[in-house]
Amino acid sequence: MHAQSRRDWAAFAPAAIPTKTQVPHLDRWLDTLSERPAHSVDIGCGAGGGVRRLLARGFSVVGIDINPAAIAELQHELPLGDRARVQLHERDVASPAGFELGPERFDVAVCQLVASVVGDAQDRATLLRNTHDVLRPGGSLFISFSGWSGDVNAEYADLYAHDAQATGEPGSYYSRDASGRVLYRTHHFTPDEIEHLLRDHGFRAICITEQLESSSRRPDQRARFFYVTCQRA
Repeated sequence: MHAQSRRDWAAFAPAAIPTKTQVPHLDRWLDTLSERPAHSVDIGCGAGGGVRRLLARGFSVVGIDINPAAIAELQHELPLGDRARVQLHERDVASPAGFELGPERFDVAVCQLVASVVGDAQDRATLLRNTHDVLRPGGSLFISFSGWSGDVNAEYADLYAHDAQATGEPGSYYSRDASGRVLYRTHHFTPDEIEHLLRDHGFRAICITEQLESSSRRPDQRARFFYVTCQRA
């Protein structure tokens, strides 16, 4: 497994964690859920954008992330009135041991772009298996992916080609800072990859929405994203 990717994420300063603040696909999906209040989990919660959205809709929330500073900062920043409905845990979401949250099962799970940066193909499979295991049968998942963007952004095409030998898989590359230092490994998915990954790990009713929008780390450049809803079988 590519554990270095998760060690990289654990060391990020919370303010430096790349994230999307505008996620209308998630907002619209949350507004359609019929079960309220629901018990929810935000997988790779980072600075807490998803946690706050879930709280605002009356859900109880468990947030998990490998970055201890992000967890501590989010715990400190949440209003006192919300803290009774939130549990935050430092967890490796691709651990073979699972999320280690005990026997509880969730009605709703949110996982924003984590699958694209969690590591290699085995790590992605473990993430999906762990997610499946904490949802109740019929539970709902919103999961987003960075998409293959070589056709809309020449810089991504160059990155795929440059790092193909090192990563060993098409569409994977190393995100680097301005000095060229590797920050973390990234994978850009095709719709077929997403479909197979979810079906192979026990999800059904898969609905994939494609969107071209600003890149998470390159806001002046376009990239493809996939926003996906599904249910645990």
